[in-house]
Amino acid sequence: MKFFIPLFIFAVSCFAQNNAKQEMLDSLNRARVSDKGAFNLYIKKPEFEIIAGAYRNRENALQGFDPITFTYHIYLPFQYDLNYVNLKAKEKLLKINTTFIFHHSKFGNYAAGLGARFSFLIAKKTYLSYQGGIVWCEVVKPNTNDGFTNMGFCLQHEFSLSYHVSKHIKLSANALHISSAKLFKDVDNIQDVLGIGCAYLF
Repeated sequence: MKFFIPLFIFAVSCFAQNNAKQEMLDSLNRARVSDKGAFNLYIKKPEFEIIAGAYRNRENALQGFDPITFTYHIYLPFQYDLNYVNLKAKEKLLKINTTFIFHHSKFGNYAAGLGARFSFLIAKKTYLSYQGGIVWCEVVKPNTNDGFTNMGFCLQHEFSLSYHVSKHIKLSANALHISSAKLFKDVDNIQDVLGIGCAYLF
């Protein structure tokens, strides 16, 4: 009993709800309640994006950029995002999407695969995004200068700055890169793209 009585008094003094430290923590929590955030998984409405751009074969980088390539994104129907809990009207701070990617040059050489897109809110209606993916490349017309030389897997990287013009329309400026990254040693494809995109959310 001599041991448990002092222990009980110590616990009550430290963890009681009316403890001064606890009251200070509660007040701090109440002051920051508007900043409370949470990650949530949502079912996403269909979204389709097309990017038209100019390409460069990195092996012949001195040639500059030539028209034209097209990249298509189909957003799969789920989205994981970070949002304010108590301020529902605010925009998502972070959005994570999975996309189906289809990319082709004017010669018909193409790549198709899946990517993961991370979008960060940097200003009102404006997001900076990075997308990384794995694509399968097909060479329909060999001996072209679009950077596609071998059939096989490659990595796809994309940086995007997008602005939501309306609830359904998004415009973007994009920089894309496709290469084996020395991970797929039998494939020697390497291409850079600068493009303008437009997305429609149904």
